[in-house]
This record gives sequence, C-alpha cells and structure tokens, in this order.
Amino acid sequence: MHFSEIKPLGIGLAADLGGNKPDWRQFLNSDEPELRFAYLNVAATYDQLGKVQYHIDDLVQAGFPFVVHPINFNPVDPADEPDTIVEGTVALARYLRARWSGQDAGLWMWQGQYMGEFLMPAVLDEESACEVAAKACFLNCIMPCPFLLENPPVGFSIESMHMLDFMARVSSEADCGLVLDVGHLIGYQFASGRSLHDMPLDRFPFERVVEVHLAGLMRRVSGPYTSFYDHHGHPIDSRCWTFLEENIHRMTNLRGLTLEQESCENRFVADHLRRAHRLVREQRVFTDVTL
Repeated sequence: MHFSEIKPLGIGLAADLGGNKPDWRQFLNSDEPELRFAYLNVAATYDQLGKVQYHIDDLVQAGFPFVVHPINFNPVDPADEPDTIVEGTVALARYLRARWSGQDAGLWMWQGQYMGEFLMPAVLDEESACEVAAKACFLNCIMPCPFLLENPPVGFSIESMHMLDFMARVSSEADCGLVLDVGHLIGYQFASGRSLHDMPLDRFPFERVVEVHLAGLMRRVSGPYTSFYDHHGHPIDSRCWTFLEENIHRMTNLRGLTLEQESCENRFVADHLRRAHRLVREQRVFTDVTL
C-alpha cells in the first residue's frame, strides 16, 4: 500500500502499555470526548510480542487501531536486518494489524546492542540520503504495512544539507511517507547552531507527512553549549505546539497526530489531549474522522 492510501485515524497516544504512567485506559474510556484518543502507537522490540499481547490483547481483538514503532530497525545501515529481527517485527505488526510503521533515520543497533539515546543519526549528505532511501524501500517491502521514515533526534550533526532537505531527498527517492517529529526538529536546530526561524520549510514536502509526533523537551547545559532533547515524560513543549499550529495546514496527507506520553503524568496528558482536539477542530484536520 502506498502511504497516500492510508486512512486517517486522528489523535493517538504513545504510552507505557502497562498503563502505569500515564493510565491511558482512563482516557480511552473517558466520558469526556476530548480526553479520548483514536489509536495507540506501540514502540516495541522484535522479541516483545508476548509482552504486547499480555497488555493489550483485548484491544487487538476488539479491532482498536494501532501503529507500530519498530525500534530494532537501522534505517541508515545499508545492510539487511537479521532474519530474527525481521521475523519478530513483522509478526508484531501483523498481530497489531498495524495501519503503518515508522522508525527514525539513525543507527539504533550496534552488534546486537540497542543504543537508545546514544544512537548515531544519519550523516546529512547526498550519499547517505541515497543509502537511507534504498533501506526505506527495503523496509517497505518486508513490512505488512507502509513503512514511514522519521527525522531522528540529533545531538550533533555531520552535514552538507539541512535535516529537512535530507528528509525531502530521501522521501522523494524512496517515494515513502514521513513521520515528522517536531521535538526532534527543534532539538536539531539547536544542535546545528540554527535559530528556530532558520528552517527551509518551503522546500520540505509536508504533503508526505503521515504522522506527527509531539513530546516534551529536556534542556541540557554543558559549559557554553545548550541542547534540547526529546523527552516523553515532560509536558509537551510550547515551541512544539507553536510549530504545529503554524504548519499543520500544509500536511494534506496527515493521518495521525501522536502525543508521545510514555511516563508522563495523567494531568499533563489530559491537557495535551484537550489541546490537540481543539487544534484539529480549529484547523479542520481529520474532518472525516469521529474524534
């Protein structure tokens, strides 16, 4: 399936599946419509099918929508993924009947070790863009649902082009959809020494954005350097909301707005859901979806 054929879902959550923090089932069953969400974004490793089944099998059997974040994929590595990772990830996506999948353009695994926040983002140049595009095509072929490429978190940048130009180049070459993580983009601007107003937005293919991620930002200071990192336990940063409010009208193929809320307090999640519902209502997004 081409990304343009994906049906819209609306507002979703990425949350701890156990429901410890936040208690996402509280919102799923809320009497207040603006506290509900339309899908869950499940980030899981290739070998966690049993864990996922334990926590959400009732929703799967009821036909609740899911998207999947296959965290063991390495979109910047030209080599194919090991068979065990491919088989486990495909089984997870099939079990969830995932509407789409998406992973950041980075090196997340090294010799079997998941690197987490120590990932290596893509080198932002033409050679790397061609390699990542080829890998995105491969991942789209092996996954049972459309695979989308996400702009990665960046603490440092080796580049000859802006991150948005890189993602534009890759998505055009691979003809794939995109996940636009707004916090990652803002963090990249600081990491590369740019202001938030210095983005080549007019060259970015917003029409390829299928999913948007919103989360908090954690500020780090090291000597004269200040950086911002995506943090799912913090309240969604006002700069992320502002960027989305100013640009969501460009996203003509937007299918999901994911609030990344793992380990976030319930009261913040409630505020974020209300604001997201208000935003999509005012901007007339997802008009053919019952929110």
